[in-house]
Amino acid sequence: MEQKLNILVVDDEQIVLDSIKKHLRKDNYEVHCVLSAHEALEKINQVKFDMVLTDLMMPHIDGLELMKLVKSQFPNMPVIMITGYATINTALQATQLGAFDYVAKPFSKAELKAVIKRAAELAASPKASSEGHFEPDIHGSEGQQTKSSSFKMIGDKSWIMLEEDGVVLLGVERSFLLTIGRIQTVFLPSKGDELRQGSVYLQIFSSDLRSHSIISPLSGTVVDVNENVLKDPETALQDPYGSGWLIRLKPSNFDYEIKMLGL
Repeated sequence: MEQKLNILVVDDEQIVLDSIKKHLRKDNYEVHCVLSAHEALEKINQVKFDMVLTDLMMPHIDGLELMKLVKSQFPNMPVIMITGYATINTALQATQLGAFDYVAKPFSKAELKAVIKRAAELAASPKASSEGHFEPDIHGSEGQQTKSSSFKMIGDKSWIMLEEDGVVLLGVERSFLLTIGRIQTVFLPSKGDELRQGSVYLQIFSSDLRSHSIISPLSGTVVDVNENVLKDPETALQDPYGSGWLIRLKPSNFDYEIKMLGL
């Protein structure tokens, strides 16, 4: 039987702890809940945890401070922030400081499980870095493209990930989606289309009919398009780093353009 992953959940609201435990009770997780950072620090020295979910805004020791303390002992451990919409900017700051990701209240069961699944994959990887992210491995010893386990953020709108076969997965940053509000329609290129670095490859229309465009970070041929995003963008893009990926691109000038992006 597969061993359960130990998750430590820290929140000063019992209702939030109960909700998370309920969402995860049927999955392969052992959920430990505490009401303060002090309790969390005691618990983390008693039990070997695979990840931590912590509320961002807590009395005495907040989520950011707790994350620093956790990572001082366990630098590879993924830490996920739980936040309200009023503190989204602070949550984004937390990801820059080493948090794996964040979930915003009120979060759905699907949103919670998606981010935990990705954190679990990170926790299980031998290539997790001291910042809680995978180290990129874009080139082999002879310059051949190999699988990268790392997301690369492009500005504040896009991310890319190099897959095992040299194809690049492109997606959109959650922080950008939060500025748009409710999504009405998206337009993506078709399979077989040629993209040029700097050209628009995604258009999003919000419910107020405003248009938002994203340029392609790389040149190449589109080899796959996420049909789920086209059919139901509002739902699919709730998980922008997972099921909400946008296109797969066969890059035509990868090494040069990656250098141009400063990655």
